[in-house]
Amino acid sequence: MKHGGLTDGAGQLKMAADKLEEAWEAARPAWNDVVSRAMEEEKLAPLLDQLRATLDAASRMSVTLTTAVRECEDERRG
Repeated sequence: MKHGGLTDGAGQLKMAADKLEEAWEAARPAWNDVVSRAMEEEKLAPLLDQLRATLDAASRMSVTLTTAVRECEDERRG
């Protein structure tokens, strides 16, 4: 398994989350009612929290995989 695929996917996910936040910020002045506030609180905020947690986990996993690959390569050479 290529661990680069993990960081590539995480990068795409981060870009999509950033675009979502930007779109929401752009829509907020025009759509500011009880429905928009409920959607932000019940849907958008939890989704963005999950995305941040996922990106953090992907980053930590990438470090772990990089370390494991390096150690395996060192063992093979050594």
